Amino acid sequence: MRQIGNVLISDEAWQTRFACDLSKCLGRCCMYGDLGAPICDEEEQKILSVLDQIKPRLSRQNQAFVSAGISETYKGTLHIREIRANTPCPLSFTDENGIILCSLHDLALEKSLPLLDVKPLWCSLFPVLIKQIDDCWTINCFIPDFCRSQSDPPPLLLSFADLLENFFGKEWIEQVKEQYELEASQEKTE
Repeated sequence: MRQIGNVLISDEAWQTRFACDLSKCLGRCCMYGDLGAPICDEEEQKILSVLDQIKPRLSRQNQAFVSAGISETYKGTLHIREIRANTPCPLSFTDENGIILCSLHDLALEKSLPLLDVKPLWCSLFPVLIKQIDDCWTINCFIPDFCRSQSDPPPLLLSFADLLENFFGKEWIEQVKEQYELEASQEKTE
């Protein structure tokens, strides 16, 4: 475990090297689990504000489903509603190659919007897991068996450096990069 600023980073998250290879995993993270991705009230409002723009990307079934509401609360936490366990997120669509894609991510790319302006943090960072505890944050990771990495990937946190910078700030991500560089130079001298 290490701490950078007010962020505790698990050894697993720090040491894991991973960069998603979407062409091999086929976007299965968007259908994993028995509960939709956790979101906060602000993220729910962001999704609702672009719902009309993403609906054309969705199947008719998903359009009808999200029209009845996009979220539900489970044990005090807001989540994106799921159609049923281990089925694609109702905000996703499948491309011609059978890859499950996020309509929110697609919209951000199309409109050149910052990803976190439309897509929930949990979804944007998966398999990186971030949790707030009091005035601190924790970073961990969970890489399911279906995840596939690109060959010779960077450290997991550097794979998500831009998003982590948007969330924790430029100074924080610079400290992360400096720590990785320091450790790499120490390994070379040993």
